[in-house]
Amino acid sequence: MEIKNKLKVKNDAELLSYMINVNPVLREEIDLPVQGESLAPIGKVIVNNERYKNAFIDSINLVGLTLIHRNAWDDPWENFTNSEMMYFGDTFREMAVDIADVFDYNYYATDVDHFLENVVPNIYEYLHHINYQKFYKTTTSDTQMAMAFNTEGGLMNLIDEVISSLWEAYKYDKYIVNKYMLCRRIVDGTVTSKQIPNYDNLTARQRVAFIKNVSSLMTFRNPNYNPVGMRIATPFEKQIAILNTDFEADLTTEVLATSFFRNDAEMKSRLALVDGYGNHDVARLTEVLGSQFVAFTTDELQALSNIPVAIIDDEFFQNKTYALDSVRGGESEDVFTDGSANGIKRTNFYNPETLKNNHWLHYWGIKATSVLKQAVVFTKDIVGITSVTVSPSTASVYAGQKLKLSATVLTTGFANKSVLWTVDSTSAAAGVTINQNGELSVPSTAVNESEITVTATSVYDSTKTGTATVTVVSTNAAKNTNKNSDR
Repeated sequence: MEIKNKLKVKNDAELLSYMINVNPVLREEIDLPVQGESLAPIGKVIVNNERYKNAFIDSINLVGLTLIHRNAWDDPWENFTNSEMMYFGDTFREMAVDIADVFDYNYYATDVDHFLENVVPNIYEYLHHINYQKFYKTTTSDTQMAMAFNTEGGLMNLIDEVISSLWEAYKYDKYIVNKYMLCRRIVDGTVTSKQIPNYDNLTARQRVAFIKNVSSLMTFRNPNYNPVGMRIATPFEKQIAILNTDFEADLTTEVLATSFFRNDAEMKSRLALVDGYGNHDVARLTEVLGSQFVAFTTDELQALSNIPVAIIDDEFFQNKTYALDSVRGGESEDVFTDGSANGIKRTNFYNPETLKNNHWLHYWGIKATSVLKQAVVFTKDIVGITSVTVSPSTASVYAGQKLKLSATVLTTGFANKSVLWTVDSTSAAAGVTINQNGELSVPSTAVNESEITVTATSVYDSTKTGTATVTVVSTNAAKNTNKNSDR
């Protein structure tokens, strides 16, 4: 959900009038301010009465959730990164069903029992767990509140102190985390990458023409623009083009009428800006995400900086907000009875010893992206596989044992890093298997001293492979080998 209301105020009198009107206690018992007259008398009544003061603090919370339309920063990705509310539980299940299998009529025409066989649909399912629980905190004092009513612009400044430090921090963190998640997917090779050939020598119109072609292809069912290979399509109206500022400047000044969107109005409604794919607030991300944050390497940042635009499905981000209070109330469906909205809970606590109010903003939710939605990133760099290496390259295993192998895929231009695992035909005939997570299973009947050749083949470029040699040995020999390797 999205907070729809925006409060537009020009001065302290208008702001105070709004705060009085939205709070039942203040509305019934406090007179509205008169334009041009001092707010000090009203402020004195409010500050010196505990009941009125608490009601005023509650109004501050509501103003914070309503968003003062003043110096607030608008998240350019908010309209497509926000998703629905979660009211119960701590998980979200994402599901998609691939198109049905096809059968040849003539082949099965004489198979009288085939119609009794069940065909299980190809269902992709992912569970997302709550992984983002943050809170923000700031403090205001009775003295600050009293001064706010006696200083021109003081009330606006007081609200700014509370809102800007909490609400603006929340919005900024949401943006940088979403940008990080998209870039992490790009670097990990799970977003389809397309090189715009000879980028620097092309005109802006030629670059847009290349992008338009790919955008059009995404409207047809095909498996090429999602990492699980589902045959899905994304219509133009669901495509979001995220442009870096340089590319957007060229688009606006040189190619406005030839955008890959069908008209000027639609182009503007489906565009979003990014302040550079290679530009990340590492210090803040480290603070916000902690151990979930994996820093980009220098080479990765350089490659990210060569991205002019990415196109994603408008459901690419699977961010879910957990409602900290599931009871709705008030005039707007976005506002909850406790003053929370969109799962964002605003609370305050008055410390009678310090005569100060502590203010909190809590947000719980899921930050995730979907592998079941289309996404493509455009780059100036050549898209390709440099090498595939399997680790360990040599190993020993005894019959009946499993061994986990891993593949390191070096790429350029964000090529897909996935590999296809196989074993040699002789080993396969002997019952040796390997799954697509690189887990090798050797049957108990495997012959001692036999060698298994494991191959990891790049999904993007089948000419690039890496191999490992695994020798089947007796149980004792294998154990001794493993002990030596652990030292």
